Amino acid sequence: MWRSSRLDIGVALFLLVLYVNAQQNWQTNGNPQNPGQNNWQNSGQPNTNWQNNNGQPNPNWQNNNNNPNPNWQNSNNPNSNSNWQNNGQNDNWSNNGQGQNNNNNNNWQNQNNQQYGNNNSQDDCCEDYCYVTDEEPYLNFATKTAYDSLNRRSNSQHLVPECTPIQFWTIIRHGTRLPSAEKIEKLRGLNRLHEEILMNYGKRRSYPDKGRLCREDYDLFTRWRWNDTVTPERGNALTSQGVEDLKLLASRYKSKYSQILQAPYDERAFYFQYENLDRTHDSYQAYIEGLFGSEAYRVHANTLNDERLSKPDDSCRTLEERQTQTIDFRNEYHSFTFSADYSKMVHDVFKRLGFRYNLNASVISDMYDLCRYEKAWNVQQRSAWCIAFTKSHLKLLEYGEDLKHYYKSGYGNRLSERIGCSPLKDLYERFEKTVNGDNTGPKATFFFTKAATLLNVLTAMGIGKEYTPLTAQNYYQHSRRKWRTSELSPFAGNLAAILYECRGSEKYKVMFFLNEMPVEFPECSVGLCNWSSVEQKYQGLVKNCNVNDLCSENLASTSSLSYILYAVTAATLLYLRI
Repeated sequence: MWRSSRLDIGVALFLLVLYVNAQQNWQTNGNPQNPGQNNWQNSGQPNTNWQNNNGQPNPNWQNNNNNPNPNWQNSNNPNSNSNWQNNGQNDNWSNNGQGQNNNNNNNWQNQNNQQYGNNNSQDDCCEDYCYVTDEEPYLNFATKTAYDSLNRRSNSQHLVPECTPIQFWTIIRHGTRLPSAEKIEKLRGLNRLHEEILMNYGKRRSYPDKGRLCREDYDLFTRWRWNDTVTPERGNALTSQGVEDLKLLASRYKSKYSQILQAPYDERAFYFQYENLDRTHDSYQAYIEGLFGSEAYRVHANTLNDERLSKPDDSCRTLEERQTQTIDFRNEYHSFTFSADYSKMVHDVFKRLGFRYNLNASVISDMYDLCRYEKAWNVQQRSAWCIAFTKSHLKLLEYGEDLKHYYKSGYGNRLSERIGCSPLKDLYERFEKTVNGDNTGPKATFFFTKAATLLNVLTAMGIGKEYTPLTAQNYYQHSRRKWRTSELSPFAGNLAAILYECRGSEKYKVMFFLNEMPVEFPECSVGLCNWSSVEQKYQGLVKNCNVNDLCSENLASTSSLSYILYAVTAATLLYLRI
């Protein structure tokens, strides 16, 4: 009995070690290659790949001959006909059954073998909505929002009476980019879904009576083709729209703060730094072209100095893992996707597209991603994939994205402020140096980063903070929330701070701008803060900001615990053998 008890103790300690290491190396759904992807499963089956007629996994949406066809074209598919014909027997648009694709016999049946059937006037979907004719479509797409979509008003609030701008500081998110290589492969699979939706509205006529696609939306959808220039080899690359956004942003700030930014380039007066990513480098390059024009080639960027300043979460891998583990942001998001509102949205979207059952829920995410990416790539055009959603659907999906970032890089994660304090510390110390009479530093400082870093900085500053935390249960309560990543960190999102020298009792003042609009702090007047207020608000945070210590602290605590548990387990197992 004693030996059995000792064995139980050894097994328990061994399991405890496994648990600790699992927590340190936590990944989503057991997939170490993609910790951020939500792999929704269908009916409990582990395979989310669309399968071909032979039942084989087919991530490339292969045809009946199992030949990869990622660049599917509809030229041989009569469904490509966008002319809604009417045989005069009913008022429902139809192409008289000419939508059949002879190369595809998949019927997308569910496990109960439900067929599509004809239109049932009592089988309604959702509210009638026409995306193409909507003069004010919903354009808030969380962190994939186009910068041009923001409701930025032309203003002159940078002009402060009896004050002169003397120092400029900004942190800028990269411009519009392509998805990752893995995501591009996944989105190309929507070629096949596009074909099936056309079949639903053509040969099958399985669309609902109420809530079906309007004529204009259907026409837009039939004309859609995958952009062949979007390839996995170009994953995460900055787009031409992203380049344009950064150039124009630089030009606008140069015009507003000509006293500082119109000076010829001097490396002592201008400081640039970007994260070691292609998209941030290219954003920096576009920005300096907008700032210096043909003289941009002379600009030097300080990419190797103090790398933790612009990307503390990446340079401290243990800290990044700890941040993810502190509060499982995916759990809150997953809870939201199981809510009644979200489930109804999924049901309505598939019914709106002519499916008599729900496909894998990850398809919703893919359609939403392509909708918002395409809109960001071409701000003057409408994405064909946005026709799948009504405005209420898009608001629900936006909230889900906000939940993710709230618990990953925002106020729902207690480490966000500690990570985001480094850039804020740089801002504070540069301005403090000038206020104290030392004018030897740069007059303008620029950092180019990614969405998570910008959100961490905004969290450290108290921007976008809610009195009531965002949860899976209080969606309606937060319909007017401040934590809206569409407005906090869109593509090319930026935070700028300008130090003014003024006449009067307060010699120095600071104006903060988020995406070119003044930030309203309670202790400030229309975004203009006395330096004494800035000191009081941020001095304590920046004085105690040291990401190096935080990294060392986490490294020491996690590694020490592992070593202790391994040692105890090894000793116990050795004792059991004696």
